[in-house]
Amino acid sequence: MTGEEDLELKRLQLRKMIKLASQLAGGQAGQAEAKQPREPTPLEVVKANLGPKGDVVLEAALEQYPRETMRIVERLAELIKAGAVAGPIDGGELYSLFRQLGLRVKLDTKIVYVKRGEARDLRELFKQ
Repeated sequence: MTGEEDLELKRLQLRKMIKLASQLAGGQAGQAEAKQPREPTPLEVVKANLGPKGDVVLEAALEQYPRETMRIVERLAELIKAGAVAGPIDGGELYSLFRQLGLRVKLDTKIVYVKRGEARDLRELFKQ
């Protein structure tokens, strides 16, 4: 190697070392911030307490009525944190809550017809 190649290699190594040192310093500062426990969002609290099919109903409600659903989720999270809601909330209960509050959440429904052990979608049956 020539002297110029050695210098260029040392410059590249020095740049990499500086970059790694800055990343390491930034990572340590980020770790100090990450150690502080962060408060879960109301949506995370509610999603953690959903039972069977609850997530499907919640996602459909969020798509169709985003503002209203977020207000309901915030209140529901408060009730969950206060211990007023016992146990997981299943899809039927959540759907019923939305209906009682005037939100008609449209869900994708699928009717299955079983004949001789074979499950077929009702749409397929009508096409024949």
